[in-house]
Amino acid sequence: MKEWSKETFNRLNRYLDQKYPAFESMFSEANEDKRSLSLNKVLFKVLSFAVLSAGLLLIVNLLLISFTDRGGVFGDFLGGVLNPILTFFTLFGLIATIVIQRQELRLARHEYEKTADALSTQAIETTFFNILDLHHKIVDNLKVDLEELSYRSEAEKALKGVAASFINSQLGVSASYNKPTGKVEGRAVFEEILAFLSIEAKTPEDALERYKNIQKNHNHILGHYFRNLYQALKVIDGYEENKLTSEEKRKYSSILRAQLSTKELALLFVNCLEGVSDSGQFKNLLIEFQMLEHLPIQKRKNGYSLAGSKIAIANEDMLLQYKVKKDIGVNLKKYYGGAFGTNGGVPYDLGPNKSMQQTANASAD
Repeated sequence: MKEWSKETFNRLNRYLDQKYPAFESMFSEANEDKRSLSLNKVLFKVLSFAVLSAGLLLIVNLLLISFTDRGGVFGDFLGGVLNPILTFFTLFGLIATIVIQRQELRLARHEYEKTADALSTQAIETTFFNILDLHHKIVDNLKVDLEELSYRSEAEKALKGVAASFINSQLGVSASYNKPTGKVEGRAVFEEILAFLSIEAKTPEDALERYKNIQKNHNHILGHYFRNLYQALKVIDGYEENKLTSEEKRKYSSILRAQLSTKELALLFVNCLEGVSDSGQFKNLLIEFQMLEHLPIQKRKNGYSLAGSKIAIANEDMLLQYKVKKDIGVNLKKYYGGAFGTNGGVPYDLGPNKSMQQTANASAD
């Protein structure tokens, strides 16, 4: 008996396992139309069976009441049997409702995730195109005074101004008439600075030193331009893979690269050389997104000209710097911090001297 019961239970379990996929398919999301039709079909059959059974039992009960005296007994028996059956159907309907609600909640959550992804993409694009708009505004407001970039001393500049005024007075014209200002605005600034780097520069190293002088003594001309460009690439690179894939990062960086003229690319090349702007972070981003892909480069006798420069302003060592990313490593240098962040100009161990400390203690007393 024990073996028979065990075997019967195993057969029943296997039968239920075989029928479960059909039951699960009624609530599956794989095919919404097919699932809906299957569930409707099952419900229709259950209701039809219930109506037919009720009608058949009612007819039997009426016949028993009409021709025999056992109608009441049959009614009691029928009520006792139908109550658990109806309870079972109620439980089945409740389970089906719970399963359907769970499926609907899953669909709602899926739609919410899609909406959240869409909003995240919209936020990324809004940020990116705002950066592009700021980039164009910065370019439009660039200004450079070529006289300011010259290596003339203040005395030479004053002497030149006096001579110009004397000549103008002898000719009978105002001092401002037809006087070349040497000031350039907008995107033409890049072309003028690139031309300035070529003046009297015999080697690419000379041109590089001229540019270093601009960044050191006249950083207000291009400093904010390159900082904004660096931050734009940093924003693109900073998104996690689940927010912005590598292909999407390439797309945004390509859009950014398309905004740069060849003269800008040439100065970008010079700006990110070793020892000019930073420790290599900016240059690593240029390598990552191939920002110099459309920079015109032409071989010269003593190096390479960039973007049509008159002389060579780059050599092979400079080009090799843009081949492989630089390993920045861990910065172990100590910084003062606070509002100065990683500014190395402030001593990291700066503190109040003894006289200031004594004054503060006296005030406290």
